[in-house]
Amino acid sequence: MKFIEKQSLFILIMCLLVPLAVPYPITGYIATVLMLVFIGINKKNLLLILFIYFPARPLLMELNSGLTYTGDLIILTLFISLLMENFKKYEWQISKYHFTVPFWLFCLVGAVAGLLNGVGIFPILFELRALLVTFLLLYIIGELNLERKDIFRFLKVILIFTIFLCLHGILEKIFSRTILLPHEWEMWNLSPTNRMRIYGAPANPNVFALFLSIQLFLSFFLFQSLKKYKPFVFLASILLSGTLLLTYSRGTMIAFGFAALVFIIWTRNISFLKYAVGAFGLGLLLIYYPVLFASSKVEVSASVPMENMEIGSTPTSEHEHALSNRFSEMFSNTTLHQSTEWGRLYVLIKGLEIFKDHPITGTGLATFGDSATLSFSSPIYQEYKIGERMYTDNQYIQILVQTGVLGFLAVLAFILFTYRKIIKSRNGTLAVFTICLMLAALLAGLFYNILEDKTFTLFFYSCLGFCLQKDIILKD
Repeated sequence: MKFIEKQSLFILIMCLLVPLAVPYPITGYIATVLMLVFIGINKKNLLLILFIYFPARPLLMELNSGLTYTGDLIILTLFISLLMENFKKYEWQISKYHFTVPFWLFCLVGAVAGLLNGVGIFPILFELRALLVTFLLLYIIGELNLERKDIFRFLKVILIFTIFLCLHGILEKIFSRTILLPHEWEMWNLSPTNRMRIYGAPANPNVFALFLSIQLFLSFFLFQSLKKYKPFVFLASILLSGTLLLTYSRGTMIAFGFAALVFIIWTRNISFLKYAVGAFGLGLLLIYYPVLFASSKVEVSASVPMENMEIGSTPTSEHEHALSNRFSEMFSNTTLHQSTEWGRLYVLIKGLEIFKDHPITGTGLATFGDSATLSFSSPIYQEYKIGERMYTDNQYIQILVQTGVLGFLAVLAFILFTYRKIIKSRNGTLAVFTICLMLAALLAGLFYNILEDKTFTLFFYSCLGFCLQKDIILKD
């Protein structure tokens, strides 16, 4: 048993990899069951595997559908296990989680409003799962006996995993999505603007960019702490920065650029400023431009199958200015017109129209551009002449429409109570970083449904859980 416990991380990683080599759902189900067995062997490594699973979940699901709910089951099993253990020992400190009550009220308002407006129970449960699965990590990490060395071991493993994701994304870019991707992904009919972006294992350039932005922050903490491996960590940060630029994710860069600025001003940490400027500067020179050059050469040599090419795709000469163009075109007449026709401005205008009809409790969960409406039809779409598979990409309008003023006030109360809780934790750098993550989320919510992003919420709620642990000292 001691040998299994010692090798548990390797075994858990193999449980993720073997189903990819044997792509039958049954192997995914068996691997999931085997991973759940480790709940009684090594909870910490089972928690760590979530930071590998969720960023790569879309790719894992595509390669083996049996892994679809692996992360959900691990979180639920960990939560129930810790709940039972602590209640037996009478050690569950409910009072330290009072600040989370408004978030549960937000979910309750949305669920009740949905039922009253004709939404089925399954779509509501589907959306509650999207909102609450990673939220449970706050309680899990708040109660799990983690030490400082565990946190840094987590950071090392996640950084190594991130390097592999970056290399995979760069190959995707160079070979124009023709290698190391599922066949269905290769056949995606992407617009010229989106085709030049790295989608990576998360299958979404914005999600990938959010993940890389968080990792750049965390890599700095490793850089400060690991004297022996400083050069390796800095080289990794250059790779991460270059890959982040290749996602061309404007919203993420704006949100985390602001968060980084707040972090520097708050902590007066000039070392972080030098680290960030150095990583992005070298990332631009050593990763971004060389990858664009290699990609253009591959295109010219006709490595891209003709059936995957689109008429009017971005010429090679434009690739060099693609990053600056992404920002300069944000408020162009063409962009604003397209956004008004069927984009973020259309969603905002339509959302305000619906909000006026349901101002108090909203239309309910699974009714307006959330994860559930992508799988289940909304009862209000026909009335308001909204097309199927519309996604809001704006957390604020989604909250207002689906939960009304009550839900919006509940989320606002949760944000304020969370800020107060973090400040009271007095956990130094960790507390500041968690607040910066929250600020990034508040900005990113203008562009994305950030509460449904498993990758971002995985890290945010985990950091929040760490702040609740008084025994972990991360002030330096």
